[in-house]
Amino acid sequence: MVVDRMREQEHTRPGGGEQRDRGQVILIGAITLAFIILGVVVIFNGVLYTETLSSADTGQSASTAEKTELEITQGIGCVLEKTEGNSSQVEENITAFAGTYQNSTAHSSPTAVHIDVTEDNIYPEENATVDITYDSTDLSYEQERTIEAGCPS
Repeated sequence: MVVDRMREQEHTRPGGGEQRDRGQVILIGAITLAFIILGVVVIFNGVLYTETLSSADTGQSASTAEKTELEITQGIGCVLEKTEGNSSQVEENITAFAGTYQNSTAHSSPTAVHIDVTEDNIYPEENATVDITYDSTDLSYEQERTIEAGCPS
């Protein structure tokens, strides 16, 4: 009735049905464009988040290695200063320190630190040469280091 008359008028009017179709195409295009923009924003945010995480780990592992090196240097320096006696006694004390240090770091971080004493280069109350092996998920190195006797104040 009324609806049938309106349909007849739309079909008889020039361009009546095309205006409605044109509006639907514009609406579908706007919704599609909104989804594309939303997808680009989500992907860009994911890339930034991944980049932030990857750069943070590198800085942290380097500072952890530096901290470990400082702890070993100060610990062995104190052992050299406090131990009175021959080089075999100093070697025993450094080996005991190495074992204790490994046990204490194994519980707090996923890092393996191994300290070997170079037997020929131990001078009680002066210095000692040790091989330090540092191994973690991010960083791994081995170095020979001569450590002077002395405790920080």
